[in-house]
Amino acid sequence: MLFLLILISQAFADQLVLSQILWRHGARTPLHCNWKCEEFKQQGMLNGYLTATGMRQHFVLGQWLRKRYIEDQKFLSQNYNEAEIYIESTDVNRTIMSALSNLQGMYPLGTGPKVNPNLDHSYLLPPNEITFEDLGNEAIPGLLQVVPVHVREKKADIYLRGYDPVACPRNEEIINSNVNSKLYHEINLKSQSLILDLAEQLGIDASLLNITDLYEYQDTFDSCEFNGYSLPKLKESTKAQMKLLQYLYFSLEHNIDFDQARLLATPFFTKVLDNMENVLNKLTKHKFRIFSAHDTTVELILNALNLTTVECLKQVYFKQEVSNKNCIYTFPGYASNIIFELYKKQGLEDQYYVQVLYNGTVMPICNNKYKCDYEEFTSIIQLQNVKNYEEECWLTPKIQKEIATWLVVVISVALTLLFVFSICIIYLSVRQKRLDQYVKGVQQFEA
Repeated sequence: MLFLLILISQAFADQLVLSQILWRHGARTPLHCNWKCEEFKQQGMLNGYLTATGMRQHFVLGQWLRKRYIEDQKFLSQNYNEAEIYIESTDVNRTIMSALSNLQGMYPLGTGPKVNPNLDHSYLLPPNEITFEDLGNEAIPGLLQVVPVHVREKKADIYLRGYDPVACPRNEEIINSNVNSKLYHEINLKSQSLILDLAEQLGIDASLLNITDLYEYQDTFDSCEFNGYSLPKLKESTKAQMKLLQYLYFSLEHNIDFDQARLLATPFFTKVLDNMENVLNKLTKHKFRIFSAHDTTVELILNALNLTTVECLKQVYFKQEVSNKNCIYTFPGYASNIIFELYKKQGLEDQYYVQVLYNGTVMPICNNKYKCDYEEFTSIIQLQNVKNYEEECWLTPKIQKEIATWLVVVISVALTLLFVFSICIIYLSVRQKRLDQYVKGVQQFEA
């Protein structure tokens, strides 16, 4: 009976046609030289590599994705199908390894391919001289599934690392401007009690600290906490304030206002919309897209979706009334993820809507609606996307801009001269014609 009810509910359910997930990598080693710096440095740990904790986090997230899209919704095949899934990652070890760990959760041992049992064993060996061990018909022992992950070099990765000055040169100016802004100095001034409090507990000179340093300390503390490294004994009130400041500073540094967020988010949203259009127009069979990236990427997209802002984070930090009731004020932790799902409405031809999930929870978008009509969603995103991204990001080299400007001037002058010359020719032609007619008339009159 229960099985029958499930079949009936699925028959009348809206149809998922595309899912796209952006996630942050799993737990990593520290990046900043502050707490236990020399100890971490001696152990070669100040490089942000993915730890066993981070691998486990993404493996479990992969299991969650398998349950949602393979077992419950029957959206993806039980076994990996490269025509269905496309995975992209930044060219960083921890994001690539997070993607590989995640896919092991989605397609665990036992789901990998088998070799043709009728194949001669010699075809299963490399050309090297080797003593062959019969592994049976499992391509890889345990039927491990290998999955490809695609990457771009940093300077070309405007989609997942658009916040990086290498990908968007203007971002260097944006960051410098933000950390020297009036708002930065205001928050830094109002955080002096927290700075003094932390410095006293760590036994360091408070005059050497600002909110940038506090953010970096909290980043290190997160790494230590999730990987079981030693932590300083801080007061609970200090810990709570540090976590709130961490997200506020992070947003303040990278996108102090919505214009900055929309600029840096434009390439990613363009790709998301293109993927949706390609599926609807049957230009691709890929229906599950994965983007393995960083906390900066996730925060940027949350900001561009108006699910968090510097203003609401500031209000939370200073215990003021929060104007944005949807404000996400907890930092996007390891393996945090945003999912964009595109559904076809049951029984309605060419009617679709978009649903956005953050860490598995459906979020209000499009004027606080949890289901946003596809046309409305695309309209909102297209309106906020910048139209001249390459120019706004200073991707066009200065010399090319100067040449382009010079060419425009030259062409404009040439066209103007051509126009004036044409007018003169027409004028002289008309004048000559009238003169000829006048002379002819005079001659006829005299005759």
